[in-house]
Amino acid sequence: MSSWLLVGVAILGLGLALYLKRKPDPRYVFLEQTAQSRSIELSALDIEGLTKSNFLQSITSTWNVISASLGKFPVPKIVLFLILVNGVAFFVNQRWLNFPQTEINGATTLLAVFFGMRSVLDKRRKAFDTDFPDALNILMSAVTAGESINAAFAYVSKVSDNDVGKEFKDISDRMRLGESTEAIFERSCKRFPYPPFLFFVITIRANMERGGQLKSVLGKLIRVLVEARNLDKKKMAMTSEARISAKIVGAIPFCFMLLLNWINPEDLEFVLFHPDGRWILYYLLISEGVGMFIVWWLVKSIR
Repeated sequence: MSSWLLVGVAILGLGLALYLKRKPDPRYVFLEQTAQSRSIELSALDIEGLTKSNFLQSITSTWNVISASLGKFPVPKIVLFLILVNGVAFFVNQRWLNFPQTEINGATTLLAVFFGMRSVLDKRRKAFDTDFPDALNILMSAVTAGESINAAFAYVSKVSDNDVGKEFKDISDRMRLGESTEAIFERSCKRFPYPPFLFFVITIRANMERGGQLKSVLGKLIRVLVEARNLDKKKMAMTSEARISAKIVGAIPFCFMLLLNWINPEDLEFVLFHPDGRWILYYLLISEGVGMFIVWWLVKSIR
């Protein structure tokens, strides 16, 4: 146990050292404005660089999104979730599986972190993809009516009661307080590190710096986002049958084990507790995990 603790401390120290020496995220470099560049016009931006980052920067960006999704006190919420999941795993292991408790808790924590993180990120991204085009429509209507950028942000926040509307309200309030646009948009990009939002920030900043046809650019961006959302819905509809079939097939072995526990508990005890029967359980868990991963990968790889 002490050796594992030393390894964990060494990994944590190495990660902290790399974090302190990290390079600035290229997605946010365009938001920084030094004294030497204040008199220079806004030039072309590296769109490819805005969406790329190294491993530690990706972790920081992911944590910003998760903390924004969880709201207040994200760390206590995560700790409470892990305690609850490990408590359930402890009960199930003591009641049926009888595996080494340390291994069960470690595997349960890793799976809970992975699936919980994916669930939070996917839920926030889906909400963003749904709400952002509508917010842009309202923003474009306000700009077309002759409102300023600040007033247009405030109008969207009054109409839209969602995360995007709250973010636009924060942008509008900070603009009224006189905070620099660089700091405002940098904070927003950390909470919504998605390519459509980054391109939107580029468009707004270019318009504020040099002016331009904001209405036409927003119209094109809205059209692209709506088409992407419709394509994603079409993809999910076309793969729904395969996904449901995979879930049903994956649930059959566990349903059979419950039925076996009711019909002949001795056979189930052989699978769960006997050394020879454990190989059947290992095969079941590994084959189910590999099969569901392949189905998930095939669905995600559709373009």
